[in-house]
Amino acid sequence: MTIRIKLILSLLLTCCIYKTGFGQATAAQTTIIPELSDANIQRLIDTAIKNYPRIGYFKNRVSVAEANVSKVKASWFDALTVSYVYQPNDPTINPVNPTSTYFKGAQAGVFLNFGSLLSKPSAVKQAKREVMVQQSEQEEYINTLSYEVKRRYFMYVQRVAELKLQIRSADDAETQLKDFKIKFEKGEETFDSYSKVLIQLTEHQQTKVQAEANVFIAKAGVEELIGTKLENVIK
Repeated sequence: MTIRIKLILSLLLTCCIYKTGFGQATAAQTTIIPELSDANIQRLIDTAIKNYPRIGYFKNRVSVAEANVSKVKASWFDALTVSYVYQPNDPTINPVNPTSTYFKGAQAGVFLNFGSLLSKPSAVKQAKREVMVQQSEQEEYINTLSYEVKRRYFMYVQRVAELKLQIRSADDAETQLKDFKIKFEKGEETFDSYSKVLIQLTEHQQTKVQAEANVFIAKAGVEELIGTKLENVIK
């Protein structure tokens, strides 16, 4: 059989596979889209917002800014100064000139600092703007954290899918090795062919081990953000 005939048969076989839908079924089995549930992703994001320490840092900054607004509002009374003076009616206090004091008894006074009073509205507005700035920074970080949770979770799902493929490939290689071993023992295959299949199985097993490690690394990346085990969030 010539190379051209082999190529034509190979193309015909490929067309037959896709026409029967086998190729589509295989593609559907390897896709990660069904694993990307919107509900699961939202639960991961909500958990990260609740548990990730840096979110607490931004919340505290907002609280401090809000407390400063209340403090500035209360400082309106700083512009007022109240004084109290008591002058006894006893002339023996000043024997030289007992009538030199015009006012006798208790005296109270209220003083208003107009400069301080006029600066308060501006101070209040500045304090409120600081609250808005802190809230904006908090929202921005929440958006950044949400994106990072999605990215790491997508990577985790991808690694799981890759591991499944590697497990399937390793199983196929192991089955093929068993067939070659039987044929080799019967003298139907050469030692060289048997050795090649054995090497392929070893390579598949090594790739599978690496894929398993990638899954654990990706899982740890997600759990770093959500602050708990992945299984506690995604059932």
